[in-house]
Amino acid sequence: MSKRILVCLVGLPASGKSTLCSAVKKQQTIYSIEHICYDKHISTVDHASNPSAWNKARQNLNQKIVNMVSTSAENTHKNTVFLLDDNFYYRGMRKEIFHIAQRHSCVFGQIVFRVSKELAISSNKGRENTIVTEETIQKMSNLLEYPSEAWEKHVLHLQELEVFTESTLAARIDKVISFLGYLCEQAAEEDPAEELRRKDADREKSLNDKVQQLELILRKIISQKIKDDRRAGSKIPYSVYSEAKSLFLEEIKTESDCFIEQPNSNESVSLRFSKFFDQALVNHTKSEG
Repeated sequence: MSKRILVCLVGLPASGKSTLCSAVKKQQTIYSIEHICYDKHISTVDHASNPSAWNKARQNLNQKIVNMVSTSAENTHKNTVFLLDDNFYYRGMRKEIFHIAQRHSCVFGQIVFRVSKELAISSNKGRENTIVTEETIQKMSNLLEYPSEAWEKHVLHLQELEVFTESTLAARIDKVISFLGYLCEQAAEEDPAEELRRKDADREKSLNDKVQQLELILRKIISQKIKDDRRAGSKIPYSVYSEAKSLFLEEIKTESDCFIEQPNSNESVSLRFSKFFDQALVNHTKSEG
């Protein structure tokens, strides 16, 4: 079954993200690649003058990505890679994409461009359409949060290049393609709600299995106790033993967390059963009186 992979490109403006994405998409044929450049979708909205509209435009683009991810599920021939070309300097920005990966069973990864602000400013001046100010790059450099959380486990770091040539670009392309191959081997992120349901189901099954084992032990204990009581001349009705068993199992279910973790020997079960048997016997005596 084909996989869907969401990759956040993290780094300062003019650090080579778009150039590398275009080159990877052009030169490889293994994956179906979607290169989504955030600047092309939200560059008309200025964050400084209208942050509300900027955030709305970003949310709309993320929703578009969700729709593309859902549609790509129909592609069963190739793994689909979404190269999300943005600065992603805040961890929260990347967390939004991670949540999309969780909800839609995608693999999540990040490619980090370790470029100094000096090189980014210099490269930015050489771009044909300079849409980022030097002040903005300075600010992003101070705010950039590199991957460090537990959920940011699949990361490729690309160090700053002293000289940018065709050979250095080719080497970077190879690294990225190798990284994509690594991501294809990883398990998709799991929806927290689904993970919780699975854990609950596993716990319930474990509890039921444990209760079934207990019932087998209790049958032997009750059978032996009835024999011992009969030899001693006791005429305790079977309903008392049955009630004691029900009380025992009911309490066990309420303390399932600690109960499941601890093995129960016949001796320990017998000792606990005695307490409930005494209670059931008192209840029987009161009802008889």
